[in-house]
Amino acid sequence: MRIGRRNLPFHTTMLVTLAGLGAALAAVHGACATEGDDQDNGSGCTLESCLSSCLAEGLPGGRCNAEGLCLCDPPPPDADADAEDDAEDAPDETPDRTDVRDVREDGRVDGEITDGETTDGETTDGEITDGDTTDVPEDVAGPEDSGPRCSTVATAWTFNAGATGWTHEAILAPPSGSFDPWELGTPTTGPAACHGTATTNQCWGTGLDSPYPACQRGALRSPTRDLSPCAVGAYTVELVFWHWHDFAAAAGSLDGGLVELSGDDGATWTAVAPTGGWDGTIDMDAGCDGTLYTDGRDGFVRSSGRWVQETIPIPAELRTAQFAFRFVFGSDAANQAAGWFIDDVAIQVR
Repeated sequence: MRIGRRNLPFHTTMLVTLAGLGAALAAVHGACATEGDDQDNGSGCTLESCLSSCLAEGLPGGRCNAEGLCLCDPPPPDADADAEDDAEDAPDETPDRTDVRDVREDGRVDGEITDGETTDGETTDGEITDGDTTDVPEDVAGPEDSGPRCSTVATAWTFNAGATGWTHEAILAPPSGSFDPWELGTPTTGPAACHGTATTNQCWGTGLDSPYPACQRGALRSPTRDLSPCAVGAYTVELVFWHWHDFAAAAGSLDGGLVELSGDDGATWTAVAPTGGWDGTIDMDAGCDGTLYTDGRDGFVRSSGRWVQETIPIPAELRTAQFAFRFVFGSDAANQAAGWFIDDVAIQVR
């Protein structure tokens, strides 16, 4: 045990003077305190003087021994030294590894966040849960797709609110004359009503109240749509619509219509058949001026007899930011009929 001044050996007895070196020597030789002094023994060492002297030396206390010597109490344990001792004795809690992002057997890194991972029976969507570390690798990828998803391109037109961006025009028509029969409204001929039970009962037709005229060549065009989110991936994107048609049919004369798709905002057009195929080939007589766009091409001919739903697959190469489609109608000079009616058009994704 240490005793005396700090850093002295524990076995060393500290001799503290009471009144200078002379008094200390007297105390060592057993000089007695005067009568009436507050003393612990018969020497000149008193408790009060010994305590004061020890405190002055930075020690916690002291006492007088039998020989009259003032013995100072040892200092308290050194806080810094104890902290160092404790640090030396404490077990090393640092994981014994060179990289906290250890690669596991499944190839993942500890702390890696994965969508759909299950931890403690709960599914996590990219959040850190109990059992995961927070040492997230620097190369964790962000969202796979920060742009619009393919499902957002799905849309539908009922025409209850009007044309809503749809247009129509004559194609390859002579410079004078009317060759575009398309109009929007409620038919009083042909099907006598639009498809379904829409309260406004509006649809497109090549003549709402009478048979279509001769030598027509009009195209009904959709608004331009952005289908680029569906350009890649295992998506099925389709054009779906309802139509009713009654085209004039005679030997050497088949009026009709077809559907064309564009991936460049109408600069070029491609006819794409419905999943059930075309009805036949449009065959025009030679009684009209100019070129009849639909002549000799596959399309819808004769009569549907009722409202029919058609589905046309949209090829991946046409799923661009400038996608559009159109319904192209043609009639010759020979005969006329009720015409072609379009309603409830949609682009669907699955």
